[in-house]
This record gives sequence, structure tokens and C-alpha cells, in this order.
Amino acid sequence: MIRVIGLGSEMARDDGAALEAARRLSSDADVEVLLAGRPGAGLLDLFDARRPTVLLDVVRTGAPPGAIVELPLAELTHATIDGKPLSSHGLGVAQSLRLAEALGRELPIGIFLGIGGARFDPGDALTPEVEARVDDLVAAARGAIAALRGHDA
Repeated sequence: MIRVIGLGSEMARDDGAALEAARRLSSDADVEVLLAGRPGAGLLDLFDARRPTVLLDVVRTGAPPGAIVELPLAELTHATIDGKPLSSHGLGVAQSLRLAEALGRELPIGIFLGIGGARFDPGDALTPEVEARVDDLVAAARGAIAALRGHDA
């Protein structure tokens, strides 16, 4: 079974887009969806090296609102956009993965999918440009899930 982890905060406008995409995937067959919020270093506890993983998040640096960013999970440890960490959170995804590396933790095979956000101020409504692309993030996630099926134990 493929694990999908959705990150973000529904109370910070566009930061909820990845959670919404993950929620839309929850009825798909053979997919386990975890809505993780903003786990920080707790993200490491959500990984299982034996379970292929699709990680969904919102990115705020450099990517235009609604743009979809895709990277293999293994490459995410050093990923940046315009020299800034690829996350909207305090301890970002890349930093959490570097921590896992430093601790000798084995990461799962996986794919990171990010969607560019525009606004992160308090509020629960996505901006129109990001809302219009959530279905594209869902489609990209389904493509990633299909690609990872051969690695499913």
C-alpha cells in the first residue's frame, strides 16, 4: 500500500491546499492517507522505509501560485527554490529529511509534490489561483502513486 502524507495548515489559507489534495485521495484503492498538519521533525515518525510514499506540501519560495513541483524524495534533502528551503513551515521538509539522514534513518522510496502558494495569512479559504490547481496536484499524486506501485512491498 502506498502512503500519502499531506502537510500544511487549513487555517493559513493556501497552506491547506496539500491537505485538501490528500483528502481527495483518501477514497482511492490501496492508498493510506495521513493528514499530518505541520509535523516538523515529527515527519520522521510518519515514514516507513518499507512503504513507498508520496509527500504533498505547499511551497512558498519562488514557485508561482498553483505551480506543481515534483522531486524524488531522495533529492529533497538539498532542494531549494531561489536558494530558499522548499517548504512553508518552520522546520521544513528538507530539513527534516536531512535530520533523518544525520540520524541514520532509512527513508522510503517516494516522490515529493508541492504546489506553489500565494497567501499564508490566517483564513481557511484557498486563493483562486491555488484552488484552481488542486485537482492538478491530485492528478500528479495519482501519477506518482502509479509510478510507485512496483516498489510496494
